[in-house]
Amino acid sequence: MHFEGKKAPKARGRGALTTKVVASRCRFGIAADIVCNGGEILKKLYGLVASLALVGTFLSVGAQSQGSAPPALPQGNTGIAASYPNDAGIAANPNVLFADGFETYTTPTQLTSSGHYDNYYAQQDFAIDATTFSGGAKSLRMRMPQSSAEISNGLAKNISPTLDSMYMRVYTRFQPTYTGINSAHNGLRITGNYQGPGVIPNGKDFFLVNIENSLFRGEADPGYTHAYVYQPEQTDLYGESWYTDGVVTNGAYNFGPFFVTRANVNPTRGAWICVEMLVQLNTPGLRDGRVATWQNGVLIGDWQNIRFRDVTTLKIDQIELDNGGQGSTQQNDKWYDNLVIAKSYIGPMVSSVNTAPTAPTNFRIASGA
Repeated sequence: MHFEGKKAPKARGRGALTTKVVASRCRFGIAADIVCNGGEILKKLYGLVASLALVGTFLSVGAQSQGSAPPALPQGNTGIAASYPNDAGIAANPNVLFADGFETYTTPTQLTSSGHYDNYYAQQDFAIDATTFSGGAKSLRMRMPQSSAEISNGLAKNISPTLDSMYMRVYTRFQPTYTGINSAHNGLRITGNYQGPGVIPNGKDFFLVNIENSLFRGEADPGYTHAYVYQPEQTDLYGESWYTDGVVTNGAYNFGPFFVTRANVNPTRGAWICVEMLVQLNTPGLRDGRVATWQNGVLIGDWQNIRFRDVTTLKIDQIELDNGGQGSTQQNDKWYDNLVIAKSYIGPMVSSVNTAPTAPTNFRIASGA
């Protein structure tokens, strides 16, 4: 696993791409500046060239913008889970690719030895927890230890065959005192051929979408739910954070004429929350890509008009659950339970199936005496 290495971003709106040139503080010209600033000018020049190249790409790719509003997304108990109380038997649904309530494991090593997952990182920070769970009797706990160093905790599963669109739902719980993680990556992830941090995608090589919570806008812990995204029109080497109110940090993006701003949501620590995400890759040449997220069945973010790729061979090939960051002032636990991956909207778990009563037959109305 390659950790993202996010840096403290600047907030921008949904306007055009922008580039900032930082003036040199050395008095002796560019050649001397390279020496006196320890090579920093090279980084700045590289960033400028990369930004200008991306602006050119934005203008030359010719991806067609949205011409009509995209289909409305489902909400509430209208998804797959509504037909499977407590997720029992949900894996049998033809649109479900994978389901796991973490009930069959006694040790974290069984996550991979079972063949259900392909890797897990910082293995000493994982536990199968029989004391804290959402459904059933167990959950997966990831622990971010107190550390001044970067810690990457992640559970990865490869997706085969690869897909153009996918939903991922899981129940999550932050410890009640969750706080103090620097540049946290602590949520759901969907990627395609991920290359590692600090690389700008070119539309043919990779993309990344996380739904996570970090403190970048002065809010309380654990932070507003947002999408952290690598896509070919970003202007920084690291990903952009897309918020549900349309604000973008560490970059700028135009989400199109049908984007609806929504209030930012900061999840309650110490409570189980149903989180779902959708990644829909664009048709090459069109801006019909889409990222959406739900909390307890309520659509809280829907980012549109996205260009992820220019070729059909770039597809969704991996998911991850994460709880890490660039250091933490204290130990921070996060739990995951009732994971489902599917081709259509999943929705929250239900305790029973609500069915409308069947109209009676073979009866007659008797008049009163």
